[in-house]
Amino acid sequence: MNALDIDLIRKSAREHARASRSVPASRSTAHSLERMTNLQVARRTVIFTVGAAGIASLVDRARADIPGLTKNEVLQAAARHNPDIFWAIARSDRFDISDPKGEGFLAVLPLTHEGMRRLLDGRLNTKDPELCYVARQSERPAGIYVWAIQAKGTLAAAIPLVLQKISSPLYQGVNLYSRPITKGGLRVLEPLGFQPGASYEELFAPHLQMFDRSKDLPRVKAMPPEPVTVEVVRSMDEMARVIAIRGAVYMGEQHCPFEEEFDGNDFSATHLICHKDGEPVGCMRIRYFADFAKLERLAVRNESRNAGLAGQIVDTAIELCRKKGYRVLYAHAQTRLLGFWQQRGFKRAPGRKFVFSDFDYVEVRLETEKHPQCITLNDDPYVLIRPEGRWDRPGILEKSTSRGVCEAADVQ
Repeated sequence: MNALDIDLIRKSAREHARASRSVPASRSTAHSLERMTNLQVARRTVIFTVGAAGIASLVDRARADIPGLTKNEVLQAAARHNPDIFWAIARSDRFDISDPKGEGFLAVLPLTHEGMRRLLDGRLNTKDPELCYVARQSERPAGIYVWAIQAKGTLAAAIPLVLQKISSPLYQGVNLYSRPITKGGLRVLEPLGFQPGASYEELFAPHLQMFDRSKDLPRVKAMPPEPVTVEVVRSMDEMARVIAIRGAVYMGEQHCPFEEEFDGNDFSATHLICHKDGEPVGCMRIRYFADFAKLERLAVRNESRNAGLAGQIVDTAIELCRKKGYRVLYAHAQTRLLGFWQQRGFKRAPGRKFVFSDFDYVEVRLETEKHPQCITLNDDPYVLIRPEGRWDRPGILEKSTSRGVCEAADVQ
């Protein structure tokens, strides 16, 4: 037994005692599910989790009422995967905390994004769901499917208590879905707010019911954008902004031909983008070679120059390259801008001077110290799959490990 609402029962009893001194309870409303308050529910029922034997006992008794109810082993495996899946229900006047026994139950399936898509398009086997599509106890689900209910008479009043359990911050605002196969199931769920027809993203399933809880999400106050940010480009939208900046600076101001500016190296490089007050204003490209990293295509929009943004972009690029393990950074500096690179610690390489796209250039290089947290083969493998430049924080692939291992289908 992992969870028992003893505290809720005690609190509700105290509140009921205070309330009953001033407002007598109406007998006609005491048994109405849609009007039943959480206080009245808690006074009459208890919900708790049970082990494998308790699940088997409750499910075996329910088979006469629920045709086609899934196997005990399936429910037991799901409850081991996520204990929030199976809730036993008992009348509080018959409940013995030293020997807890359920009289009914409610089972739910908290589903992942892919699990929800499969539920709505019919590919999810709800009689024996693959657990890789079921969220774990610490994982926020994409939707919650009401799997099975067996709660006769006044036991049905405990259903709001289970729904309250799945309204914690982890589950807040997650929609509920159901497919009642008995008239009793319809009578229980409709008063709670379930409506015919269910949707998820672009999918719609007329055979399911849905309880929309999206309005329960807490409102998050929008934070003002940081004055200046320099980040690795991570989306096609951000890449389009980089292209626009470079087009304005190199093609518009310096009259560089398109084929020379977009030279075929953009998809083999890391790009940085600089925003000022939320507006894209600068960018840089980084390409990697065996012993050095090359910084290039530094551009800042005309109206944002002389604000130190180019220096911030180069500083971010240097830090990123050092974290990747590079100690030598190399660039081609327009001769007129040599002083800018020297301010950042770069030194002009002796000898060669060259021209391309109508400007003269010199080689500059920076030899820097090894970064104390640079990436190496000794790092945790999860670190190596984190997003570029964000090696200090867990990434989306690490979060996926909570789903466990999914058996792949044989493909011949």
